[in-house]
Amino acid sequence: MSRATTPSFVCELPLITTPADERKLLVRLDVARMVYNACLGEALRRLTRVRSSTEYKTAVGLPRRSLARRTAFRNADQRSGLSEYSLHEYAKQFSHAWLGQHLDVNTIQKLATRSFLAVRRYACSKAGKPRFKGKGWFDSVEGKSNTQGIIWRNGMLKWKGLKIRAAIPVRDPVVSHALSCRIKFVRIVRRKLNGRDRFFVQLVCEGRPYQKPKHILGQGVVGLDVGPSMVAIVSDQAASLRRFCDELKPKQKSVRRLERKLDRQRRANIPGNYDDNGTRKPGTTDRHLSNRYLHTRSELSELHRKEAAHRKTLHGAMINQILALGNVIKLERISYHWLQLRFGKSVRHRGPGLFISHLRRKAANAGATMEEFDPRLTRLSQVCLCGAIRSKPLELRWHSCECGVGPIQRDLFSAWLARFVVKNHLDVDQAKGAWSGVDARLRAASREIQLAMGLYCPPTLERGQSQSSAQSVWLSDEALESLFQERVGLAIGTSGA
Repeated sequence: MSRATTPSFVCELPLITTPADERKLLVRLDVARMVYNACLGEALRRLTRVRSSTEYKTAVGLPRRSLARRTAFRNADQRSGLSEYSLHEYAKQFSHAWLGQHLDVNTIQKLATRSFLAVRRYACSKAGKPRFKGKGWFDSVEGKSNTQGIIWRNGMLKWKGLKIRAAIPVRDPVVSHALSCRIKFVRIVRRKLNGRDRFFVQLVCEGRPYQKPKHILGQGVVGLDVGPSMVAIVSDQAASLRRFCDELKPKQKSVRRLERKLDRQRRANIPGNYDDNGTRKPGTTDRHLSNRYLHTRSELSELHRKEAAHRKTLHGAMINQILALGNVIKLERISYHWLQLRFGKSVRHRGPGLFISHLRRKAANAGATMEEFDPRLTRLSQVCLCGAIRSKPLELRWHSCECGVGPIQRDLFSAWLARFVVKNHLDVDQAKGAWSGVDARLRAASREIQLAMGLYCPPTLERGQSQSSAQSVWLSDEALESLFQERVGLAIGTSGA
C-alpha cells in the first residue's frame, strides 16, 4: 500500500465525555484489542511459514542490499500471504461477526495494518517480537480517512452512532491553524490521569504546524554531540555543553517507596504464590488485586506520567534553542539502545533517544535539515585537525594535541568537528580554514564548564610536555559527577538555609 508523502502534524483536543460515552469507548477499545491480537497472531504464523520456506532460505544467502535479495524476500512473503492486503482480507471476517457491531470496516483494516507493521519491524530486526495486548492495555484506534468511520465534523467526533464534542480553546492560534488545514484521519486516544480514564481526539492534519513568532529558525550549521546525560551544541554564534533536563529532579526515592509498597501488598494478598524464603513459586498464576494495591499502582503510574510530561517539555525548550541557532543540524548516528544498556538509569531519567526523535520531527516541521552520519567513519572524538588519531578512554573528557589544539572539552570539540562532516567523512581542510578565532571561543566555553562546577581547568600543553603528564591532572567522569553533586547539594543547602 502506498504511503502518503505530504507533511502532516497532530493536533490533540480533549473530549467532553459522559459516563455513557466512556463506557461505549471502553467497550470499543477492548473489541479493537481482540481484533488486533487476532491479526497479530495470524501475521506471526505467516512469518513462521515465510522463514521455513525455500525462497526465504535462498534469499538469505544472496548479497546484501541487492535487487535480487529484495525480490526474493518479496516473493517469499507473497507466497506465504504475509502482506498488508492479505491481512485486510483476513480481517474482513470480523466485520461480519458480532465485532462488526462495535467497529467499522476502516478501523478494522487499520488494526490489521498496525499488526502487519509490527511484525514487519520484527522480521527486519528493527524491533523486538510484538506482544499481544492484555485487557485494558489497548489505548488508541484510528480511521483511514476523514470521510468514513472515525470522522471529525464541526468540532465534534463522530463514530458509528457516537457523537462527542471536543473542548476547543478560544483564540488559540495553534488550534485555529490546525482546524483550518485538511484533516487526513482521526485518532482516539485514552490516557489515565490521576487514576481516571481521559479521552482525547488527535487530528492528523496535512501541512506544517503553526510556528510561533518567538520561535525563529536560525541560519547556519549546528553541530551536536549527544551523550547519555550531556549534549554539546556548537554553532557560528555560540558553544555550550548542557545537561539533559537539568531542571528535572529525580524521584527515585518516591518511586522506590511505592514499588516496595506494591511488593508488600502483593505478598499480603497472595501469600500462596511465595515460598517460605520469600521467592516466588514457579508457575503460579493466582492473582488477587486489592483496592489498596490498585490505588498504589495508580500513584506510581501518575508519578511516571508527570515525570515524562516534564521531560518532554524540557526537551522541547532545548530543541527550540537549537533550531534558533541554525537550519542545518549535524550529529552522529549512535545506538541509544547501547546507551541504555550501559547507562540505564541516566538514559531512563533524561531520555536522549527521545530527545533525538523529537528533534528530528520538529526540525522537519520547521523546514530545517537534520544530517546523521556514521561515527565509525568519522571518529570525531579521536581525530585532531593535524590528522592525528588517538584513541581516548571514556574517562578522558578533554582533547589536547601537541600541534597546539586544546585543551578543549572533548564533547565540544566533537560537536564543532561535526559541522564539517560531508557524506560521512570529515572535511579537514574546511575545518582548518574555519579554525581561526574558534579556538578561543571553545576554550572559553570549556572554562565556563569547569568554573560552573568549581573545578580545575587543565592548562595548555607547553612545548616539550608530554600528553600523559598533562592528562594526569584531568578529572574523570566519576570525579566530575561526585564533585558536581557535592557542589549542587551545598548550593541547595545554602539557599534553603
